[in-house]
Amino acid sequence: MSSRSASSTAADRLYHLEAARSEEQRARMERLEAEGICVFCAEHAEQPIEHRGEHWYVTRNRFPYAGTVAHFLIVPFRHVTAFDELPDEAGAELWAIKRMLKERLAPLATATVERSGDMRFNGGSVAHLHTHFVALDPDPERTVRFRVSAHGRDER
Repeated sequence: MSSRSASSTAADRLYHLEAARSEEQRARMERLEAEGICVFCAEHAEQPIEHRGEHWYVTRNRFPYAGTVAHFLIVPFRHVTAFDELPDEAGAELWAIKRMLKERLAPLATATVERSGDMRFNGGSVAHLHTHFVALDPDPERTVRFRVSAHGRDER
């Protein structure tokens, strides 16, 4: 991903700082935004890539959600913000990757979430499409929560 202009608007930013889940994550996002680096473009991946397909790669989430046993990110190599920017073949490959991860993690239950489009409204923090794939602890300390809206109250 090439550098972004310092005068970019909120709609074309790489990161949505309000969606950060910790001060460490927010500081990291601020630094990466200033440097114009998309952490999900494969050349900048900070975690090892565990699987490479034609359209997608798989890595572990550096900031796994509480209550998960494993937290993977399935990320397209192409820098897009929405699923409809990818060819249909990418969808078939995504299903195959999900099956592969589910088999690897069996018998644990799994869940996926994908936020598509403008991260200011979908609760996402990085403007590069990605799918969260988590394995759930059979007896979690807390409920796994995926933020899928930028506005509204969290129910407890």
